[in-house]
Amino acid sequence: MKAPSPTACLCCVLTIMLFSSGCITYTGSQEDYDNRVVAEPNNAEAWCIRGMYYNNHHNQYAEAMESCNKALELDPEYGLAWYLKGVILTNMNMTDEAGACFENATRYDPGLAQDLSFVAENT
Repeated sequence: MKAPSPTACLCCVLTIMLFSSGCITYTGSQEDYDNRVVAEPNNAEAWCIRGMYYNNHHNQYAEAMESCNKALELDPEYGLAWYLKGVILTNMNMTDEAGACFENATRYDPGLAQDLSFVAENT
């Protein structure tokens, strides 16, 4: 059996982490996530979740990064958005830049360290 790709591991870890933490309370379509940021343009969590959707479902990394950057603009200490940015950069094979994002993620949300150790073990 072939081992999962690092990208698949990162997407799975992020999705599991978000569902278990209660950050994602529903599943929806691209339009749902786009509409949520239109309705709540100053909600960093809405932007972050939209970024996750684009990263995980469409591999549209530019759009995912745009959403992630907007979340960080609204809340520069949002650990999960830093984590997502690291995931997106990893998916774009920009691992050096991703490392700095993962460091910020654990600085602002120390609970993310466990998720990052799982990613490191499986990539």
